[in-house]
Amino acid sequence: MNRPLFSSPRHVQPTRRAATRPSSKRVLAGLLIAVWATAGSHPLYGQPSEGESLKGRQWAALVGIEKYERANPLQYTINDVRRVGETLRTRGGYEPECILEITDDAADPRRQPKREAIMAELAAWLKKPTKDDRIVVYFSGHGFRADDGTMYLAPIDVDPANPAATGIPVAWFRDQIAACQAGFKLLVLDACHAGSEKGEGDANLDEKDLNIFRELQKVVTLASSTADQKSQIWSEKEQSLFSYWLNEGLKGHADDDADGTVDIDELNKYVYRNVTHTAKVRFDRKQTPVRIIHSGTPGTPVVLKLVPQRLKQVLADMAQQLGDTIEEKKFAKVGVLEFTNETNVGERLSATYGTLGKHCAENLERRLVQQAQGRFAVVDQRNLEQAIAQEQFALADLGSGEALKALAAKAEGMPVIALGTLGERTGRIVNLRCKLKRTDNNELATSVGGTVQLTESEWAMTRSVVVKPSDRRPELPSGDEAPRPLADQVIDRLDERSDGPHPLADPKCPFRVSLKFNGKERKGVFKGNEYFVGVRKGEVFEIWVENKTGQKVMMRLLVDGRNTLPEAEKPADGEQPTPDGTAPSPAAKGLLTEVICPHVNLEEARHWVLDPIAARTNVWAVRGFVSKTGEEGELGRFTVVDADDTLGQRTRFDKEAGIITAAFYSPTATARGNLVVVAGEKKNEYLKEAKKGETCGNLLESIQIRYVDADTLQTAAK
Repeated sequence: MNRPLFSSPRHVQPTRRAATRPSSKRVLAGLLIAVWATAGSHPLYGQPSEGESLKGRQWAALVGIEKYERANPLQYTINDVRRVGETLRTRGGYEPECILEITDDAADPRRQPKREAIMAELAAWLKKPTKDDRIVVYFSGHGFRADDGTMYLAPIDVDPANPAATGIPVAWFRDQIAACQAGFKLLVLDACHAGSEKGEGDANLDEKDLNIFRELQKVVTLASSTADQKSQIWSEKEQSLFSYWLNEGLKGHADDDADGTVDIDELNKYVYRNVTHTAKVRFDRKQTPVRIIHSGTPGTPVVLKLVPQRLKQVLADMAQQLGDTIEEKKFAKVGVLEFTNETNVGERLSATYGTLGKHCAENLERRLVQQAQGRFAVVDQRNLEQAIAQEQFALADLGSGEALKALAAKAEGMPVIALGTLGERTGRIVNLRCKLKRTDNNELATSVGGTVQLTESEWAMTRSVVVKPSDRRPELPSGDEAPRPLADQVIDRLDERSDGPHPLADPKCPFRVSLKFNGKERKGVFKGNEYFVGVRKGEVFEIWVENKTGQKVMMRLLVDGRNTLPEAEKPADGEQPTPDGTAPSPAAKGLLTEVICPHVNLEEARHWVLDPIAARTNVWAVRGFVSKTGEEGELGRFTVVDADDTLGQRTRFDKEAGIITAAFYSPTATARGNLVVVAGEKKNEYLKEAKKGETCGNLLESIQIRYVDADTLQTAAK
């Protein structure tokens, strides 16, 4: 592999408290109803045409009842309300004022789940949506059947012996839903949970109850189970089993085609697959979700348009779901490959996303290690890299069962492997997917994902560009259009400029980066926005940077996605960080507090200070990965082990990215006191790391230099 050679002890992963397995005996008897209305171009069902965004406002009414006055109490119904509400707000873009929550603990009596309040509040709320709006109605509580067979939903003050007088008829809900003007409605029923202590008349919803909704146009119904089955509660998750997977699907894991939306087919498939498997494995019971659809429903309506999340949040969600699946399906070990990216010529490695794919894989692997805690193991990355090199495993092998078997045999016998993909990018938005594949039969174990909104620094890991002051001037909208976020406008302008020449092609470029071998700069070849420098195995190089602005700036410098400065160890989930934000002390936890040359997100990378006035020079050299700062500092020299033989279009997993990323920023604060001098094999009196208080501000310039096999570059240049 062409990774610069260095000595870096692999850090010890923080420990995490093991989760307690749930008891399948603690269960809930309840009824949950959700109605989605999705507007769009279709007059009935709101399926938007290609390129059209979903219109209208989004409303939700969420009801959860636990402490019944005369019926048996329930568990986790309020959790269901809170979590669904949070997902709708953060993942679906619902405005807080458009979400009605009716729960036992509401301070406002009108928002407490008594019969009169529920019927008054829901009736009024369902009148609010227009034909372009979407609405969700979510009810979690008991259901009772009267002597005449009529089904009733149970408010907190229901009398189980007299549901006709104290309950809410299911038919009333049907009429309210029918009268609602929303464009499309998804009805979700999570009925009568298994093993509960039922009161007199407590009953399951049967086909007759569901058929009154089948008659409604614009409605698709998802039921948690067949009429002869019981719905489970998942105590470990503190939610009902069906509601948990429904909520996870709405977070974006159900977005199987990675288009940034969850449609009804995707949601149904995701919920069905996960509920049936979890019910069998964890509860030794059958639970089969059912979809009921009106015969006149055309197309595949969109349920939720996903709101992009931060990259770290999506990776955390993905790791959580993958970890649960690995444990649930009893896979002993998992390996994580570098994320590939989609291009117009198929999947490639680091072609359009630089080292972002490596960062995603490293982050996902670290989170899985934190989750494992004896439940499963994660293949050591060094062992996986060695196995990949031995098998010369390439992109074309991802679909080969035999190639996966051979790789698994060399990589500690791993039964599953995580294969991530970065989808096509639109501005700051990119969709991530990760498939968990079995290595014995090439079958899909699960698929997870989400929609990401890149920061400027994360974008800078993919392209080279000089940022102009005019790029940050907001463009005012015309007419009644809402103003676009300035960050979106900036990235659009940088995208457009980065379609032009590489910044280093311009002699007036304010910040310059070069590679020197034996003290001499090696010139490269420009190819559009790419700059390639030829290298050979065994060569040692230095990275020289020049600040021509005369002003102090900050610089983050990565080689193959690894920071040239050591990084402070971050605390594991559930641990309290020390006052400076690092992990607990080594003495207390047996952990290292710094990681040498780690894969890192450029957004969070430790940075250098380039101050021409204080240093009395405008040129600095970085001669290797720093392992220790200060007067007695140490570093490992940049040494080429093996260079890739393609120009930016990698197809082999055993080849490193071969990318040097330098990002320059304006400073946002100045710390008092002396800065730390970084020493090494050749002491440098001027290159200094930032002290606490000196942080990176706006991006000024991003430089990507790709180093490749010298013979390949010479051939391409002819």
